Amino acid sequence: MTTCSSDDFTIEEMTLSKSEQDAIVKIVQTNVSIAKNVQITIDSVKLKKIDDTHYLSSYHGDEITTTSLKVENGVDLKYAGISCTSKSCYTSDGCIPHKDEKKCTKCTWSADCTKTATSDALTN
Repeated sequence: MTTCSSDDFTIEEMTLSKSEQDAIVKIVQTNVSIAKNVQITIDSVKLKKIDDTHYLSSYHGDEITTTSLKVENGVDLKYAGISCTSKSCYTSDGCIPHKDEKKCTKCTWSADCTKTATSDALTN
């Protein structure tokens, strides 16, 4: 797991550029703000690898939004178009995008998990 910095993220030879990270944070912030009808601010982000899949987790207030990343060119991590948001899974790895990128996994103790699927137009 890697925490936010002003530089690119690297995890096991995979790189998430600062510009891609910023674009994902903007997408998450916009979509969650619209869904909640209130402006949210991303407090921090972490790059994670769970079951051989890479994710960017964005922490805002008492919620976490985990965004699926895809590998391009063998080493570059890019936005994959789906995020999952939860309050109950804030401290765990639950509520993450399923590998099929069509649904979210649930927390083991709660059904609190909301999917957001968006275009990657903001990251191009």
